[in-house]
Amino acid sequence: MFGGLTDIPRLSSYEEAVAHLNAVKPIAGRGKNAGIRPLCNTYSGRKKAQYSIRKKKHPAAASKQAIECVLYDTPVVTFVEDGTIYIDMSYPSITTHSFISEILCKHRVHCCYRDGKTWLRSRGKDWWLPHGYGVTFKVMGDGIEPVRPRLMDRYAVNRSKAKEVYAKYAAFTSHCVTVSKLVDPKTIHESRPHWTISDNREEYFELLQTAEPNEEWSGAINAVFADAVVYTAAYDWNTHTARNTYTLTAKKVRQVILDKLKHQHAEEIFEVTKAEAGVYTTCLNEEYIR
Repeated sequence: MFGGLTDIPRLSSYEEAVAHLNAVKPIAGRGKNAGIRPLCNTYSGRKKAQYSIRKKKHPAAASKQAIECVLYDTPVVTFVEDGTIYIDMSYPSITTHSFISEILCKHRVHCCYRDGKTWLRSRGKDWWLPHGYGVTFKVMGDGIEPVRPRLMDRYAVNRSKAKEVYAKYAAFTSHCVTVSKLVDPKTIHESRPHWTISDNREEYFELLQTAEPNEEWSGAINAVFADAVVYTAAYDWNTHTARNTYTLTAKKVRQVILDKLKHQHAEEIFEVTKAEAGVYTTCLNEEYIR
């Protein structure tokens, strides 16, 4: 039982799915669920109309018959007569993951969120299930693997190109570091200005590439400081007083500037690579790609 789901059958093939379908009697009567075949063929399971099973032509190959295991209105797990298993991730959720894990338990499948994305693990390998899409799996021994794995894009830093970009802002960065030693971090934190971007974003960043300060530098500097100040709240229970601290370091200032430049110059700095098949990984530097 995964995630509180009970009475869900464990199926491994099209033949088993057909046999289970034929063993389940449709819901009788004239209610809204009349005629539906419950997926759970137990006394209590038959009351769970949100889980159903049906026979249909496979949408990706209309000539093939398929048995769909349905969660609410979505055919989440489909057993196709050619031996493949189709998993639909149109509506990802913890319940969807548990539904998949329970039905495909015989294939040692465990489906769950990892880093905000859906991953399916089987036979020691991890496979990414992109939200809003479906993936076709083939049976491999006592496990399953995708016929055509979907591999997420990862964005690796091209160090030489990144160095060229950062060099354009060297004067601005150096000036920010120098000024950061003269300002009051608490005052900066309490004002919390924003980095004001002009209508022409590229032109605005070009003004920060000059060797000498210009009219755009002051607003940008304040915005950098606002993000670079580290605020730590504490309370002294002995004296019953707050002991809040505000720090602004050169290291943090440089980090904030580089972070903003990665957003602005993502196309120059990052190179697209594909994740390795069957290996869990995070979507490297995804936050910088617009």
